[in-house]
Amino acid sequence: MAQDTNRQWRVARYPEAEEQISTALFHRGEDSIPEPCDGEFLVRTICLAPGPAQRGYLDPKPTTMLEKVELGEVMRGRGVGQIVASRHPDYAAGEIFVGSLGWQDYSIQKPRGSDFVFSTKKVTDPVKPLSTAVGLLGQAGVTAYLGLLNIGDVAAGDNVLVTAGAGGIGSVAGQIAKIKGAKRVVGTTSSKEKCDWLCNEVGFDAAINYRTENIDERLATLLPDGIDVFFDNVGGDILNVGLTHLAMHARVVICGYISTDYVRGAQNGPINYRYLLARRARMEGFVNFDYWGDEYTRAEQALTHWYREGLLVNTEDQADGLENMPDALSSLFTGGNMGIKICRVAPDPA
Repeated sequence: MAQDTNRQWRVARYPEAEEQISTALFHRGEDSIPEPCDGEFLVRTICLAPGPAQRGYLDPKPTTMLEKVELGEVMRGRGVGQIVASRHPDYAAGEIFVGSLGWQDYSIQKPRGSDFVFSTKKVTDPVKPLSTAVGLLGQAGVTAYLGLLNIGDVAAGDNVLVTAGAGGIGSVAGQIAKIKGAKRVVGTTSSKEKCDWLCNEVGFDAAINYRTENIDERLATLLPDGIDVFFDNVGGDILNVGLTHLAMHARVVICGYISTDYVRGAQNGPINYRYLLARRARMEGFVNFDYWGDEYTRAEQALTHWYREGLLVNTEDQADGLENMPDALSSLFTGGNMGIKICRVAPDPA
């Protein structure tokens, strides 16, 4: 049953240097449900997708492509929802919609173009659970797909290393590599539980616990012929060690750098970059929304096909309730998640 109020999380203050995300940064309140004007439609949030970039929205002096959320505003975040009222001829009540819904139950939306953060789309071929539209078959899956295929040129017979393998993007990247015929896929993660999960449920060939194992020694053992595709989500020391194990003509895909993302002060770059020269390798970063449009849609279609064929495991790690959204985001930085973090706000419609 629909609610008669609009629950919201608004930004109360920005975090101090290296402060963890918590409910202390937000104000939880309620507002009336808004009504759409001409050209607009009202969307009820079904699921929100916490992402590391959302930490960047809280930086009072953003240094990246991210635009901060002003104090007092509803916290920004992408999600999937259902249109419940519309005054736009192309968007009908009942349709499923993906966009920047914010941390709230209801939001007023309108069609947007290719803007990096606010891009929107209707889900014309929805798959249950609808959370997949912003997870496995949406932003997380598409990021893994584009990084591996467009940047990494993954091919049959490749040896692949995926850092943060038990994270949302990493857990999908490893699966796609196997679908594309990779010879061996190895992931790094932070616990034995996650290592076992990657190998026994997600389909990785091996996993390295970077907290208890020597990464250099394990890579030499697990990938003696070197790394053909290095899908990196963490940066820092693991990136530096991985570079020393590149195969000839390797491709290093820079998807993220969560290990140093919000660490203050001077930081070292990839000290072992000389291996890029010695192995004639290539290192390239990418942002998934650079591909927004036809290419993004093709990636979604491929992922949906693989999922329906049973080739992809939905690695969703779900939190229940809008009230848990700050903790869901925090878990991405503390190692508390395993797979694609989703916060369910409302049940899927019948």
